[in-house]
Amino acid sequence: MAATPESGFLVIADLTGYTAYLSGSEIEHAPAIAGDLLETIVGRLEPPFRLAKFEGDAAFLFVEDGRADGSLLLDAIEASYLAFRRRLRSIDQATACDCNSCRLAPRLDLKVFVHHGAFVWSRIAGRDELAGSAVIVVHRLLKGAGADARRANGFALFTADAVEALGLDPDALGLEPGVESIEHLGQVSTFTLDLEARWQAESGQRRLDIAEADVAFSVEATLAAEPSVVWAYLTSPALRTRWEGPIRIEETSAGGRRGVGTTAQCVTGRLATLEEIVDWQPYDRIAWRLAVPGVGPVAATAELDPIDHGTHLRLRWAPQGGTPVDERALERLRVAKKAAYRRLESVIAGALPVVEQREVRS
Repeated sequence: MAATPESGFLVIADLTGYTAYLSGSEIEHAPAIAGDLLETIVGRLEPPFRLAKFEGDAAFLFVEDGRADGSLLLDAIEASYLAFRRRLRSIDQATACDCNSCRLAPRLDLKVFVHHGAFVWSRIAGRDELAGSAVIVVHRLLKGAGADARRANGFALFTADAVEALGLDPDALGLEPGVESIEHLGQVSTFTLDLEARWQAESGQRRLDIAEADVAFSVEATLAAEPSVVWAYLTSPALRTRWEGPIRIEETSAGGRRGVGTTAQCVTGRLATLEEIVDWQPYDRIAWRLAVPGVGPVAATAELDPIDHGTHLRLRWAPQGGTPVDERALERLRVAKKAAYRRLESVIAGALPVVEQREVRS
């Protein structure tokens, strides 16, 4: 029986400079370090993406359409690069080993290739493999753009098909247009995101911090899901309605990407809360400035910490108006948030609704 075609995003995350690194490093150490880095990368991509297989110094992943919105998929790509760079930094700073494998590891970088198209599952040599022209495209991009010496720093390259499926505005997001020529398949329009610039911005970025003395209340929850899933429930309007109750969210994001500067009006009954995202660290931390009826200006932060079998989530709220706050309104808000977090615990306990798990047999 013929395989049923599916459509979705195909991703290759590839270590840049690995061949030079391997040639100058000890064979007993270098593959272990590269494997550690790939595990770090895949650990941030999966979910919403799922691992199809490792391919030497690269990982091949995919996600079917409808599993997560475009902003969440970009969050995963960005989070994987930031985690990769943090891991490189820790290897550089924390190790006392003076072998070439450890000394040269910081020269490695990461490039990510993203395409959208149709594919099928095919049984080859006892393994389930993804097949189709879209699979060929994303691998040929790796051989072409990935070998371009001008691309010295980390980047994510999206085909025009991927950009359209993600619902992005390339100009608004500052994506660099380009064209790749693929034998038998012709010209492929591309757009490149500078991940190195994102790392530099993240490293020097001042975040919104709330002094302990200013905290009006905090709410904590232990959730039976990994940080990427919890992040999706905190940030995706479609998922927020599942645990925040009868709420309507009207969101405005530049270029179709949720992040710093995104604004939202959240309407519950006759009350409307205005939100602006002022800090955006995918899977780790998010901060908002809000205008809350009955309370006034508020700063809020949510921090996610991975723990065994789940995530610890802490929300902190602090009024910012400089005038006395209606304590009864503040207490009602605290009670409502506590109840909402209990619903969130119930909604995601033991489930991964953002991505439906599928076994890839070997």
